[in-house]
Amino acid sequence: MAQAALTVNEVVAISGMEEGKVRKDVEHGLFGLETPPQFDLAALVYFRVMSELGIQPLVEDRRKIYELIAKAFLRSSEPANVEVSPVLELKLAKVTREVASTLARFEAWKKSVVINPNILGGEPVFPNSRLSVRHIGALLMNDGLDEVREDYPYLNADDLEFAKLYALAYPKRGRPRTGK
Repeated sequence: MAQAALTVNEVVAISGMEEGKVRKDVEHGLFGLETPPQFDLAALVYFRVMSELGIQPLVEDRRKIYELIAKAFLRSSEPANVEVSPVLELKLAKVTREVASTLARFEAWKKSVVINPNILGGEPVFPNSRLSVRHIGALLMNDGLDEVREDYPYLNADDLEFAKLYALAYPKRGRPRTGK
């Protein structure tokens, strides 16, 4: 797989980590000094691991965990395990496969999204429709899968899965319209 260059919002969408925690690790210099920060697969796996741990280690411990994961990725494109301490070992193989698969499927799915200035002013839409991807993503975040599936039965499973990720990864820019 090609080296990813992901943004904060893409990492948040794919890893499930809270945006504030991702930005806090950036502020603490865990990923270098690039502005804006660009994340690779090792960083994405790190954030998925941190979201799965259910605890918030101290900054130095997070730095150590990220460095161990990054070193493991330098040795292998799919590292198996990383020993953090004598009592803590992270099993990375399954997480890496899952994250890499989700990322690859999301990238492939994004190619089907239509962005045409003549359709909804360039708002990303599903193919052969005027249905906004971000609108469906917002509905999925607020109303849930069953209701959206009922209202839009022609959307497939990937459309439903990735519309939410798209809405998180690529939020609409600018000021919201006023009700005039």
